Amino acid sequence: MRLYENLSKRAAWSYRIAVLSVLVFGGAFVWHRFFGLTTPLALKIMGAAIAGAIIAVFVAIAGLVAIWNNGDRGAERAAAALFLAALVLAVPLWSLPALLTLPRIYEVTSDPGAPPAFDRVARIRQGQANPIRYDAAFAPLQAQAYPDIKPLVVQRPLIDVYTSVRDVVKTLNWKILEEQAPEATKAGHIEAVDKTLLFGFVEDIAIRVTGNAKSARVDIRSSSRFGQHDLGRNAERVRRFMTEVKNRLAALERLERMERVVAARQAEEKEKAKPQSKPANRRRDAN
Repeated sequence: MRLYENLSKRAAWSYRIAVLSVLVFGGAFVWHRFFGLTTPLALKIMGAAIAGAIIAVFVAIAGLVAIWNNGDRGAERAAAALFLAALVLAVPLWSLPALLTLPRIYEVTSDPGAPPAFDRVARIRQGQANPIRYDAAFAPLQAQAYPDIKPLVVQRPLIDVYTSVRDVVKTLNWKILEEQAPEATKAGHIEAVDKTLLFGFVEDIAIRVTGNAKSARVDIRSSSRFGQHDLGRNAERVRRFMTEVKNRLAALERLERMERVVAARQAEEKEKAKPQSKPANRRRDAN
C-alpha cells in the first residue's frame, strides 16, 4: 500500500483517460478502415476519443503541477499520459492548418455552372451523406481558393480523349461505378469512387467528356460523401487527375508524331528503292 500512498490521483487518472482514448481512437480507425464501420459513427467515436485526449492533457498538467508542489509520485504516468494523448491529437493538429486556411466546402468541380451529374452515386448517398445537388455557394469559395481548377480543352478527337480519361481513372485505382462512352448525341460519362489513403473516407467522382471529331472538353467533379470540410483533398484529386490526362495525351501526341516521321522515312526509302526508268530513245533512223 505504501507504494501508492503518495501517487498523484490526477496523474493516475490522466494516464487511464489517455490509454482509453488511444484504444477508442485506434479501435474506431481499424473498424472503419477494414471492417465497415459507417463513417458518421466512426467520426463520432473518434471525436469522443479526441475529447478524451484533451481532457487527459489538462488532467496530466494539473497532476504535474501538484507533483511539483507537493512532492507526490506519478510524474512518469502524467508524462506517459501526455505522450499518449499527443498520439491521438496528432491527427486533428495535422489537419488544423487546412481547416483554418481552406474554405469549408466538401466538393470541387471544373464547371461550377453545370457540374457533371451524379446518377449512380445518387442511389448510394443515403441517410447522413452529403446531398448530390451542387451547392452554388461553393463556387465563389472554390474560385478564390483553387483558381487553377478549370475544364481541360484539347484539340483531339472526342473518342481519343475519352479513352485516355478512362485509362487515367484505372491508373489512379478509382473504382468505376458506371460509365457511358460518348456517342453521336451523348457525352462520355464516368462515375467512380476513391478512398483516402489513411482513413479510407469515401470520395465520389463524376467525369464528363464532350466534343467532336476535332476537339474535346473534360470536366470533373470530386465530392466527399461525408463531412462538411474536405481539407483540400478534392482539389488535390482533381489536380492529379487533370495532370495525368494532360501527360497521357501529350505522350499520345508524341507517339503519333514519331509514327508520322517513321512512315515518312519508310515512304522515302521505298521511293528511292524503285528502279529508275531509262530515258526513251527519241532518235529516229534517217531512213
